[in-house]
Amino acid sequence: WLWYDKKPYRIKLDEKASLLGMPADKEWALLANYADRTLMRNIVALKISEICGFKWTPRLRSVEVYMNNEYQGVYTLCEHKKVSSDRVDIDVAEETDAPQDGGYYLEIEENQDETTCWWTGMGVPMMFSEPEVPTPDQLEYVKKFFADFEASLYSDDLADPIKGYAGYIDVDSFINYYIIQEITKNIDGNLRKSSFITKEAGGKLEMYHVWDFDLTLGNCGYFDGSVGNGPEGFWIKDFTSGCWRGENWFNRMMKDPAFTAKLKTRWNELLPELATVTEFIDDQALILDKAQERNFKKWNIAVSVDWVNFPSRGSYEKEVDYLRNFYRKRLEWLDKEINRL
Repeated sequence: WLWYDKKPYRIKLDEKASLLGMPADKEWALLANYADRTLMRNIVALKISEICGFKWTPRLRSVEVYMNNEYQGVYTLCEHKKVSSDRVDIDVAEETDAPQDGGYYLEIEENQDETTCWWTGMGVPMMFSEPEVPTPDQLEYVKKFFADFEASLYSDDLADPIKGYAGYIDVDSFINYYIIQEITKNIDGNLRKSSFITKEAGGKLEMYHVWDFDLTLGNCGYFDGSVGNGPEGFWIKDFTSGCWRGENWFNRMMKDPAFTAKLKTRWNELLPELATVTEFIDDQALILDKAQERNFKKWNIAVSVDWVNFPSRGSYEKEVDYLRNFYRKRLEWLDKEINRL
């Protein structure tokens, strides 16, 4: 998003500080939400993350930013993703550790912009966040763990709780990840970008937290034509990280009746609270009511937002109505389709 006029920022304070009641830290993010005319899709998605019960949901607040006494608009002040006791709470592998004796914080990201990157056999782009530079043995250990996990997805033992995929992943966290990415119909959420996996010493792969939802919930104009940008249609289930229709991790897991049964159970547990998100959207719109006017006087994006190619609906109220209705219809469609898997 660095080519947009309204820039996101990463903040590093000289000393740890608690901002707006959030746990003290030096590192924070200011999310610009430039491509999102509601200014709230990241906030809504992280509310869903709380409902789903991820190990960590970044805390955030809507703020108005001034820089050198010049108004910069509405931003989302957010805890930056990092390993710490209040955020991604794992013990990261040290250089002296044997490969299996340390923890790893990994990112799915097709831009491959960290120091140590690779692609899995099923075409999922992986990077090391921590340690940024693993030892050769640590790198090979993690790569082999992923290779063995993917091999299990294609093996005759697919559904075996020990020899199959469940022996390699925290299934509950993968189900929570599937639910939030499918509800939001995240163009980047099909194992392509901005997804975070941990592996602690002696443990399994866990979807630890989520991030980056401005191009979600009907706010993206470049989906594959066979699924489209509307509230209907599976995306995460049926499209690979390369965005073509085919088998991916979740598609293969759904070949296991135990996985689909567990997914249905979790979906139906969460559904009553997920249904309250429409009210949360209305609450956020009230919070942003006056601030959004000032933001759009500063940043006029009424016509289009570059390559996102999604037209304006003419007013902030109509943008919020569209978001609320998209979410409601998406929930209704998924409720029917997940329960008939």
